[in-house]
Amino acid sequence: MAERAFRAALLASAFLIVVPALAQDAPPDIVVTPNRLPQSIQQIGSALTVISHDEIEREGAKSVRDILDGQPGITIIENGGPGTPTSLFMRGSNSNHVLVLIDGMRVNDPTTVSGDLDLSIVPPQAIERIEIVRGPQSALYGSDAIGGVVNIITKKGQKGPPLWQLRTEGGSYGTYSSKLAVSGATEDTTYSLGLNQYHTDGFQRYGYRVARLAALAPNGVDPFSRLGGFGKVSKRINDWLTLEVGFNVARERLQFDSGSGLDPWIPNTQTGSLATAYQKAIAENGPFRTTLTTFETRIYRELGQYLKSVDGDYDGHYKYKGTRWGAELQEDIKLNQYGTLTFGTRYENERAKGNEDGAAYDYRQTTRSAYTLYQVSLFQKLHLSAGARYDDVSNIGGFATYRLTAAYDLTQTTRLRSSYGTGAKAPSLYQLYVPIYNNPNLKPEKSAGFDVGVEQTFLDGDARVSLTYFNSKIENLIVADPPAYIPNNVAHASISGVELAGDYNLVPTFAKLKLAYTWLDTRDETTGLALLRRPRQAGRASLVFTPTPELTIEPILRLVSTRADKFTINDVTSRVILASYARIDLAVDYKLNKTVSLFARGENLTNARYEDIYNYGTPGRSAYAGVQLTW
Repeated sequence: MAERAFRAALLASAFLIVVPALAQDAPPDIVVTPNRLPQSIQQIGSALTVISHDEIEREGAKSVRDILDGQPGITIIENGGPGTPTSLFMRGSNSNHVLVLIDGMRVNDPTTVSGDLDLSIVPPQAIERIEIVRGPQSALYGSDAIGGVVNIITKKGQKGPPLWQLRTEGGSYGTYSSKLAVSGATEDTTYSLGLNQYHTDGFQRYGYRVARLAALAPNGVDPFSRLGGFGKVSKRINDWLTLEVGFNVARERLQFDSGSGLDPWIPNTQTGSLATAYQKAIAENGPFRTTLTTFETRIYRELGQYLKSVDGDYDGHYKYKGTRWGAELQEDIKLNQYGTLTFGTRYENERAKGNEDGAAYDYRQTTRSAYTLYQVSLFQKLHLSAGARYDDVSNIGGFATYRLTAAYDLTQTTRLRSSYGTGAKAPSLYQLYVPIYNNPNLKPEKSAGFDVGVEQTFLDGDARVSLTYFNSKIENLIVADPPAYIPNNVAHASISGVELAGDYNLVPTFAKLKLAYTWLDTRDETTGLALLRRPRQAGRASLVFTPTPELTIEPILRLVSTRADKFTINDVTSRVILASYARIDLAVDYKLNKTVSLFARGENLTNARYEDIYNYGTPGRSAYAGVQLTW
């Protein structure tokens, strides 16, 4: 009965989207991620979502998960609430198949098993906007971009005197957070600097099912704390040269349940830090634009793990240090009516250092890349691009990828777009070399996929709809199954789906309806089963009310269908189905004056019980409120 009701709700949402509707606030005119240079959004053939700064602040996001959750084609998984490992799945691909960038800089973690980044360590207070490009993007960005790219763009100062902002809030689960930032610009310099802090006492993360059925779990908490800072400074030296530097730092501490053994609620601890920095020189001379970038990323994790078992107690201590540094040179040449030619080269050095089961390791690899992209617009309506890339990874070998896109302005209100591309993911240093659980003969994972879409506006621009169909295949997937846990290229997957999104000004300047819906079909071609943790259907709907220019009220409904998961006991893996769920949130923002704003939000107002991961809990009904000062 519940499943039938859930399907009916999703079908109703899809119907509302089709009868005029688009997925988000109108995106900015210029984006940088799809083709690696500032460009009009109308020329982009790839499937693109832009999440604006206003949208992030209005919803009071406390994590990157809150920002990305419910966007078309995206599934976010938390391993038991705020601060725990957070994974991003895009269009059904694995979490390590999504390339995460900060200001265009790769920040995937070289020390994790698959090389993906734990999104919980990225503070949302530093974000100006997020650009999401879906589909294979390895032709432009190299390894990891099989499912797509998420580019987190940090704040940049606007021209004028220094603008200060202080934001603080508190609420359920002993949560409190704050941000202090300053930004501004002069004739030739822009700057943005800030500090941020977040803490929550949390809740009992493990035992969703055991606690419900046997009431064995203690009434404990699992706290999480994060402290960070960010900055970006740009200086125009003269008419043709601009220098820019940026950095992001964050440090976090997490307590979590062991999740296994005779007492799965024994507290374990993890501390971690992230530091990224880049230095960029942009030279523009007539049709030539040359960009030289150097970058560094340092990620540190320290894990204290204690388990009770029939074979005796286990007390483990692990340290992981990951570094990435390198340089990239990109040249963009405007060819007037003949389009734009982009080409570049990149050198990257990765290092993973740590200890596993008492054995220390320290491994490195380098990647040398060359890429090119040609773009041209014909008849002012047809926008084409073709790109290719070659990556040479030490000890693995080289692989080539390519991408083709097209966008066509059929009418002033109808836009067609399509893309086809290949992707690749080099094995991680962990998979190749870590003691005991390694396979130095692994090959890169590879993919090929396409999408076709239409964007339509109605009612003089008050309503818009975006519909996309996508299809891809992934080969040589790396799997490490029990009991040996040795990784091998043994799996293949086929994925297809539909992304539908829209917004509709129900009452101009008073009420806007925003909706997003994803239908996904994934298949492990070896077993014939659906891929884990990917819901077949997911939807998000919200109504943005603005009764007055100062007041914004936004109720948000999230719907997620059933999805498969697994759990392993004594090296035996069992498959389970997680139930569908509906979650309702509410965000309210009121501007008292130019200086003071009050905001509040309620999460999971119906206190729905649901799981992201088998037997790990999620937040119940909770409320938060705060104040923002701007001067």
